[in-house]
Amino acid sequence: MPERQDGTGVGAFLAKAAAALTVLSLLPVAVSVLVPSQASAVRPLPFDVQAERSREYAPQASGLFASFSYDRGHVLGTYVQFAYDATNGTIRSVLGLAGEMPVLFVGSLAIEGFAPARGEETVGSTFEAQGYLVTITAHDDPTALLEIRTNIARTVAIELPASATNVSLLAATGSWPAATVSFTVGEEQARFLLGSGSFSVSGTRLVAKMAASDLLVFKSVPPLAANRDEWRLVLDAIAAGHIVAELALVATSDGQWAQNTVQYRIGVAAWALAVEPGKASIQVDSLLPGGAVVLLAFDSATMPFKTDGQLTVRANGFEVNRTDNSLLLLFTREVAGSAARYAVLSFPGTVVALYLPSLAAISIEVESVPPGAALAAFEPGSDLAMIAALAVVSAAAARMLRRREE
Repeated sequence: MPERQDGTGVGAFLAKAAAALTVLSLLPVAVSVLVPSQASAVRPLPFDVQAERSREYAPQASGLFASFSYDRGHVLGTYVQFAYDATNGTIRSVLGLAGEMPVLFVGSLAIEGFAPARGEETVGSTFEAQGYLVTITAHDDPTALLEIRTNIARTVAIELPASATNVSLLAATGSWPAATVSFTVGEEQARFLLGSGSFSVSGTRLVAKMAASDLLVFKSVPPLAANRDEWRLVLDAIAAGHIVAELALVATSDGQWAQNTVQYRIGVAAWALAVEPGKASIQVDSLLPGGAVVLLAFDSATMPFKTDGQLTVRANGFEVNRTDNSLLLLFTREVAGSAARYAVLSFPGTVVALYLPSLAAISIEVESVPPGAALAAFEPGSDLAMIAALAVVSAAAARMLRRREE
């Protein structure tokens, strides 16, 4: 820097430095006006659900599941009711409910050699009864879901109602499930699935011969369901072994959530890590080879879905592509090198059918972003805005420097 005896060189330098600092202080202001901030552009806007969440959550309002009460052998839910004999584990009169229209799906279900162990309890959407090396779990959901898991070989005698028709047995030795029995009651359809054992059928009497470490599942199409065809597709996909787990999740308050979960295959684990309005994290894990479908169901307040592009699904950090062909997703066998993909089913709430080519240590993220909220920090036009901001600040700085020099 050239120095002058009168000190004007030092003064000019200080003036330029002050001007430069002023320019730097103005730049963020100009940029904030002309360019959206990265934080506000990337983070999803909060959903207007605080008023809803401030009230005590009533799970039946979601349409996904409700909760049981248990009183002296009577298991009473919003979607399913039955009688339970705690001395021998027998279940009687399984009713599927839709409004005021009960459907008798199962007359009785008796487990051979049942010895009571830890008693019975209701936890939210499930009723559970523990016997020696056997567990009965019922779910208060629209499909009247019922599970029996055993660790030793045993038989289960099932009596269907006299009104049951179209009783049909399908066996597939060596696959999972190994046997299924389908039937109808009036216009309603239902299935029994047996993982490794076999069924024998005589009229409306079924005998399930369960293997050691086996799973028996009962599931129906919800009575009076509006979209029965798609419900039947899901039931068929479970019976074919393509759907291996199902999680219904509803955010409540303070970072908590209510849930109804089931694994349709032994050796598959799936659980929720976090659920909040607009976002959920789920973990799936299995040592079984090959891929399968996992159903993820949310109520509309937890995971809104109204427009294309609003829903984002990731598996191990990679975004999953959506397909509109739910039939192909549910029934196509995996192909070597196939990628994960998902479809949104036309059920109450937001129901995602997610195909995973592998079930080993999969972290799933589902996010619903309000339309218009997922803007990138620098979209087309943002660069021009940045240039314009720099031009405005540069012009101001030039004027300031000229005044200082004069």
